[in-house]
Amino acid sequence: MTMMRSVAHKKKEILDYDPDTRAFLQRDKDQNDPHLCNTTHVIARLSDPEASINEVLEDVLQYHGLHRRITTINGNSPGEVMVVPYGAEVIVRVRNHLMSEAMTLHIHGVDKKGLWYSDGAAFIQQCPIAPGSIYSYRFIADTPGTHWYHGHLMTDRADGLAGGFIVKMPNETFPDGNGNRITVDREYYYLLQDLGNASAYEQWLNLRDRTMKWVDGYDFEHKDRCWIPHRTYDGSTIGGSHPLSAILVNNKGWHALNDIKTRPSSLPLATYKIKREEYQVHRIVHAGVSFGLMVWLEDHEMLVIAADGVEVKPFKVDAINLLPGERYDILIKGLKNPKQKSYRFIFENMAEVNWQEDKLEHFFGLANLEYEDVVLPETDEVDFGHKRCTQQNKCVILNCPFGAFAPYYNFTCMSASKIENAGEIKDKELISQKKFKSGYKEYFLNMYHDSHLDGWMYEHPNGMPYYHHGRMHEISKECDPTKCDRHHASKYDHNCDCFVNYNFSLGDVVQMTIHNMGKGGTYHTGYAHTFHIHGTHFYVMKIGYPSYNGSGIIEKMNPDIPCDDKVACLDVKWGNEDWLDGNLGGMEKNPSYRDTISIPTGGYTTIRFRANNPGWWFAHCHVMLHNMHGMAFAFRVGEHDEVPVPPENFPHSCGVFEQPELPAHLKSSTHGCYASTLVVLFLMISHLIHKML
Repeated sequence: MTMMRSVAHKKKEILDYDPDTRAFLQRDKDQNDPHLCNTTHVIARLSDPEASINEVLEDVLQYHGLHRRITTINGNSPGEVMVVPYGAEVIVRVRNHLMSEAMTLHIHGVDKKGLWYSDGAAFIQQCPIAPGSIYSYRFIADTPGTHWYHGHLMTDRADGLAGGFIVKMPNETFPDGNGNRITVDREYYYLLQDLGNASAYEQWLNLRDRTMKWVDGYDFEHKDRCWIPHRTYDGSTIGGSHPLSAILVNNKGWHALNDIKTRPSSLPLATYKIKREEYQVHRIVHAGVSFGLMVWLEDHEMLVIAADGVEVKPFKVDAINLLPGERYDILIKGLKNPKQKSYRFIFENMAEVNWQEDKLEHFFGLANLEYEDVVLPETDEVDFGHKRCTQQNKCVILNCPFGAFAPYYNFTCMSASKIENAGEIKDKELISQKKFKSGYKEYFLNMYHDSHLDGWMYEHPNGMPYYHHGRMHEISKECDPTKCDRHHASKYDHNCDCFVNYNFSLGDVVQMTIHNMGKGGTYHTGYAHTFHIHGTHFYVMKIGYPSYNGSGIIEKMNPDIPCDDKVACLDVKWGNEDWLDGNLGGMEKNPSYRDTISIPTGGYTTIRFRANNPGWWFAHCHVMLHNMHGMAFAFRVGEHDEVPVPPENFPHSCGVFEQPELPAHLKSSTHGCYASTLVVLFLMISHLIHKML
């Protein structure tokens, strides 16, 4: 539980935090005296020495300042940042102490060349780790940079199962934006989370019956209404059913927006120390569920130096938008003459209007960048309105999930496709604009609405495909177009649930255009998605956006892929046939190398990678509830006999067991006159959650 601590003999004590007194309070547990059981006493104050506070609150998970069940890793959530050298052999040993839930662990961003079975995607690369079981992951840290680890089964990462992972180069230096490489004085790692009012599993359950009325506190003006999603600046829907309670920076945030906006110095926020003219690298990871989060920093320049752990040509921005799964590294230099003790990192959601298009107040989270070598006053003033952004000098926001803001906003967008690779791209053929004659495969996949991928809804197999080669029918449901009308399918049509998978020839150049168009990719129906692919990084070759009207709302879908907004827009290709087979016009010349990228509503993103990592892998939307619904696919690189063989003792029998017929002697007449009667009972085991109204 959050906001609890262990004391002598492992007793748990319930804590609260009071902004009025800036104090952590402990509730009295004496149940014999009803007048005492809810009284409190102070155990720490924000004004206490930092070492004293840390000692008292050593095992307290603050989260949003309320009390909630979460999953922890060695008692922490997020789990500690694992830092390993590039090329090291890494062993991660997991003991599942959950009472009733299986889990897996995925190191997001590490390619694991030749070790596909150590990647952690449940039912594709391993069986889930049962409660009480021990499981080890052994791999090579073959991908430098900022990464993270998280659970990869149902809602576990939203409920706390996540942590940091960094692969460091020897004698690491960073670009300073002036053509030099420097060592930095300090590095910080941020794991951002958009914490919901209810557990992610409860939210997912209530998507099934199309009502969220019981989730209190999302639309404060209309508590009698069923839950309805919000919209971002282009009129498209915020992905995922996720009523927001707090924005967490590592494990610290606050649930009361009014406190955040009026008295941040009285809140126990995440605080990062800096000195004058000190260079720092801040590694920022969006580990959340659904919301895009804009990251601002007051009065300091932010120099972007890496995306998804891969170094890029440095460039300055005023803010960065991150979608779930994305990472950016920024270089910061301390001010020569700071004017206040703390400057704020501002984390802002992108919900601009509600379903009825009434203006919304943005939700914010904060973290402190505190100068430790000067004596300066603390202030509660925070630049939530971004006063440096004007019509004459608009602020640049990197990676908007749309192409442009309406003209009356003081912001402009920089597309993620404009980020350039820092070094020379050695595989020139991979990024070439030409007509490929061989060794090339091109795919068009529609990642539309909130559940489908190309008309299908992914259903995981009941066993690992590698061990069922040639007999996949035993463990999976084949995608059957005679049973599923995928052009008109809804997420409630289970005829379209199947094991969606592809085979890529080893060594081929694979180009995927993931579009977000048709009846599920327009104003009022569309969602921006983040696409993540396991086992490889890809080059972002092009992002195509729709057109927008004078209010910044989606007007027409991108014309490069002809599509009617009244159809599902499946099995479509480039309108310009000359663009087929690799000759795509408008591709980036020096594209960035990513593993997670956004797919804009009404548009598309084209990626390329060389299929050179044989094995079974997974790809999916990183908006968690979309992934759970079925916006995903599996893929195999190489033929079966080219896939690396897992260790001899690898556990792989998961999902299906049919007990054979009983021996004749057990069915003898000694068991009575009913021995010949066969009774078949089917039991479906699932959670049942009640809400007392």
